[in-house]
Amino acid sequence: MSDEVVGRITVYSIVGCPHCKAAKKRLKDEGLQFVDVSVDRFPAYVREWVKDKTGKTSVPQIFFNAAYIGGNKELQEVLDDPVKKEEALGNLNSDSAANLPLMPSPGEIIDTPSLDAEEFTCEKDVLSDLVMKLLQLNILGWNLKDNSFLTKFLSLPYKKSVSGGDLLSFLKEYGGSKDEPEKIAQDLLDAKYMKIVDPGRQFRGVSSEGGKFRPSGLYKVTGLDTQDWKSLNTGEVASCVTKSADQMAQDIRRIVLKLFSNFLSDSGKTVDYQGMGSSPLWVKFKEMATQLQRVDIEKLSNDEKLAFFINIYNVLVIHATVEKGVPTNNLARYKFFSGTSYLIGGFTLSLNDIENGILRSNRFSMATLYMKPFGKSDPRMNIILPQVDPRIHFALNCGAKSCPPIKTFSGSEVQSQLDLASNAYLENDDALVVDNSTNSVQLSQLFQWYEVDFGQSKEEVLQWVIDHLEEPAKKKQVQEMLSKGGFTVSYLPYDWGNNSKEAD
Repeated sequence: MSDEVVGRITVYSIVGCPHCKAAKKRLKDEGLQFVDVSVDRFPAYVREWVKDKTGKTSVPQIFFNAAYIGGNKELQEVLDDPVKKEEALGNLNSDSAANLPLMPSPGEIIDTPSLDAEEFTCEKDVLSDLVMKLLQLNILGWNLKDNSFLTKFLSLPYKKSVSGGDLLSFLKEYGGSKDEPEKIAQDLLDAKYMKIVDPGRQFRGVSSEGGKFRPSGLYKVTGLDTQDWKSLNTGEVASCVTKSADQMAQDIRRIVLKLFSNFLSDSGKTVDYQGMGSSPLWVKFKEMATQLQRVDIEKLSNDEKLAFFINIYNVLVIHATVEKGVPTNNLARYKFFSGTSYLIGGFTLSLNDIENGILRSNRFSMATLYMKPFGKSDPRMNIILPQVDPRIHFALNCGAKSCPPIKTFSGSEVQSQLDLASNAYLENDDALVVDNSTNSVQLSQLFQWYEVDFGQSKEEVLQWVIDHLEEPAKKKQVQEMLSKGGFTVSYLPYDWGNNSKEAD
């Protein structure tokens, strides 16, 4: 920066935000020094100050001294225009420190393990030693569910299974207490290390963990079942002591955000997914994802479940992109979202299952070929949310073009966090464009694909937008249009752009 510039450029951003990174790169390219305030690392009052001063909830938000420039788009436009650039720099050539943007104290930084995710440690679950011994002795094999003549005649044996009797014999010898093998077997079921073979559920790709141990039953090891192999977090036993589901999902989401930030290009336009998958931190992430196999999701409150599955959906999208690549056409996208899954708390759940089954309370969509994801007798019906919250559509996979000032959701704050995500999305012209001169409005295709979630008519959809939009000018435009009536609604093309490095 030139010697004449004596003021301060302040950039309010968050970790892993593409538009924030693009704005900071442009400032560096121009030789302009700046102070970066990462609002996700400070108490909520910092975000509130930014919203109060700018009318925006998205980031980045940029100030030249006290002069508000705008977001990344506005910054690029100012620096591209010689006249506007000179005017903006003029704001910096001032000795006045009056009304400078808020600068929180470094001492207020919230302790965020997201930035030190390598410190993830696994406290070994004592029961995991028994499971590993069971595998080491190669006790699992081909077995029939029972020994009846009809079963032998009509059924195929189950691979990598163990009968209840053989499991008890093993536990008598290696369980540490010869008098309580059935109790230990029940502990293995309760901890979701073992699952009961249930042909009906197996054919639906749903496991039957838990339940009461029966010596006459047939059992498999969770995560190693032939029905589990297609899930991205299986193939190994989840051997750590389980944490709360809400905390586990936040920790995993944070480590993915760090990876995303590390491999996001300086321009903010592309991600080096290949490099991400080769990172030592990626190995740690996969260890963490494996632990989802046994997490207890059935006891989560509705808010905790909402936050948990938003976080896990976003994690699974990144995981699948690294492992499978970016889908490039409609058929590939269908396979990606229907065929990409995690084993979570004993339930096999694809991206479509999480979005349309759990978060949308078992509603069909174009992505499910207009069929409900779960049948009435499907055990996964026990974990769906009681009703759909339309705000999820702006939180899944960071749908906003400019990022909301929150990218990891928590059960205790998910309601306010969803409000932030919705406000940030609706502020952008990629989501909402209003033209009062023609009495027309353009909405993101999300409102077309999931219209039933937002309202039963175009009027109800626009009222929903008004209720969840805080940007004053745009809100007033929509209100005027709705009160006038006779408006037309069209939909903005959805950007399925490939952001992998190879597309650069």
